Amino acid sequence: MASANIPQFYANKKILITGGTGFLGKVLLEKLLRSCPAVDKIYLIVRSSRGKSPAERFEEIKKLALFDKLRTASPSSFDKVVLMEGDMSELGLGLSPADYKTLAQNVSIVFHVAASVRFDEHLTDAVKMNARGTREVCQLAMQMKKLMALLYVSTTYCNCDRKVIDEKIYPAHADWEKTIEIIEKVDPAIMNILTPKFIGSLPNTYTFSKSLSEHIISHYEGKLPVIIFRPSIVISSWQDPIAGWIDNFNGPAGLMLGAGKGVIRTAIINPDAVPDYMPVDIACKAIIVAAWNKAVKDNSDKQLTIYNCSSRSKSISSRELVRIAYDAFWVAPMHDILWIPTSHYCQDETVLYFNVLFKHLLPALIADSIFNLSGRKPMLVKLHRKIYKAMLSLSYFTLREWTFKNENFLNLSKAILPDDRESFDYDFSDIDPNEFFLRAMMGGRQYLLHEDMGKLEEARTKAYRMYYFEIFLKSTFVVWVVWLIHYLHLWQSLASLIIMS
Repeated sequence: MASANIPQFYANKKILITGGTGFLGKVLLEKLLRSCPAVDKIYLIVRSSRGKSPAERFEEIKKLALFDKLRTASPSSFDKVVLMEGDMSELGLGLSPADYKTLAQNVSIVFHVAASVRFDEHLTDAVKMNARGTREVCQLAMQMKKLMALLYVSTTYCNCDRKVIDEKIYPAHADWEKTIEIIEKVDPAIMNILTPKFIGSLPNTYTFSKSLSEHIISHYEGKLPVIIFRPSIVISSWQDPIAGWIDNFNGPAGLMLGAGKGVIRTAIINPDAVPDYMPVDIACKAIIVAAWNKAVKDNSDKQLTIYNCSSRSKSISSRELVRIAYDAFWVAPMHDILWIPTSHYCQDETVLYFNVLFKHLLPALIADSIFNLSGRKPMLVKLHRKIYKAMLSLSYFTLREWTFKNENFLNLSKAILPDDRESFDYDFSDIDPNEFFLRAMMGGRQYLLHEDMGKLEEARTKAYRMYYFEIFLKSTFVVWVVWLIHYLHLWQSLASLIIMS
C-alpha cells in the first residue's frame, strides 16, 4: 500500500463527498474524476433545491466551464458519479435506509466538505448543518467497514479569537453534545436571543459551529482515521483545470468585481492587514494528498491529523491587493461600468456609514431614479443595502490579521511521489500575486459576470471616456466652488462698502 501512487490508491475506491455541489466540492469532484480516472464510484449527497431535483442540479453542474476539460477528454467519467438525495441538516443525513446501507458497506474515503458558510445564519440552522451534520457523518463512518480516511474540511478561522493558530485542537467554546441537544429542543427564536451567550468571543455562528465540528471530529480520534483540513479564504483557481474559475462573489472576488464596476467605492478594511488566501485548486490537490497519506501510512493510524492550508508565505496586504485590482482594471477594464474604480477605505463603522451614504446610497438613488424614468428596473439601492450589510458582517475579518502556522501542511507535500508531482503537487511558492489576482479578476468577469472577453478594446475606450468625464466633473465642481467663494467675497466687499458709506 505504501508504494501506491495517488491514482493507483484511488483506483477502484468508492468515495463519498458531502457538499459536492458547493464551490470547493465541485473542484474536488472534477479533480478526482480527471486525475484519478480509475476511481470506481463517487457518491454525492445532494438535496432538492428551488424546485430542482438532485439529478437536474447535477446536469447544470456538468455544463460548467470547470468541467470542460473532463467533458472533452472523458465524458463517460460522469457515469461514476452516484447521486443520493439527502440533507446534511437532517438526522441520518436525510438519506433513505437503502442509500445509508450502500454507503456503510462500500465507501473507503469520505470527504466531508458540506457546510453553511453564511456568517448571519441563525444559530439553530448553523449548528444543525455544520455541527450536527458532522456528527451524523461520523456516525455513518463508524459503520463503514472499508473506511481508510475521513477528511473534514474546516476553516483556519474557527479559532479566530486567537491571533496565532497552530495545527492543533484548541479548548472548546462550548460542549458540542449539549449544544446540539439544546438546539433540538429550544425554539429557534429563543436561540437567536441566546446567540451572543453561546458564541462568546467568536464573531458569528459560522465560526462557532465550525469550531464545534472540529471537536466532534476530535471526539472520534482513535475510532476513525480522521483528518481536519483547514483552508484559509478559498478563492478562484490558479490554473487547474482552468485559471480564475469561481462560482461565487464571496471574499476578494466580490470586492474586486464590485470595485471594478464602480459599484463599490468605499469599504471597511485595514490596509496594512495581510489576509490569507488559498486558490481552490491548490486546496483540492492538498485534500486529495492528505487522504491518500492518511490511508497509505497504515489503516490502523487513527490519530487525528490537522493541516492549516495557509498561504502565509505568499500573502500580500489589503493595500497591495487594492493596488493590484486597480492596475488590473486598466489592463482589462470591465464593460458597462458605473464609475471609475477608487480605493477609499476606512477602519471605523461610523466613517463607513457616512462614506456609504454619500458614495453609495445617494448616487444609487439618483441612478435608480433615472432607471425608473427610462422604464428600467431600479436595483442599485437594494444592492447597496446588501453590500453594506455584508461589509459589516465581514469587518471583523477585514480589520484584523492572523498567523496560521502550517508546518504539517508544508511537510505533507514532501510525501508526494515523484510521478505524482505533475498532477498533485500543491507548491505555490512560484505563484506571482500580481498575476494571480489578474487571473482572478478576469475569471470573475468571465464566469460570474459572463462578460465578452473579446471586447476589451471597446471596454478600454469607454473606461477612458468615463475617466475624462470624471475629471471634467471634478474640474467643473472646483471651478464652481472657486467662483462661489469669489462671488460671496464680492458681495461681502459690497456690503462692507455700503455699510461704511
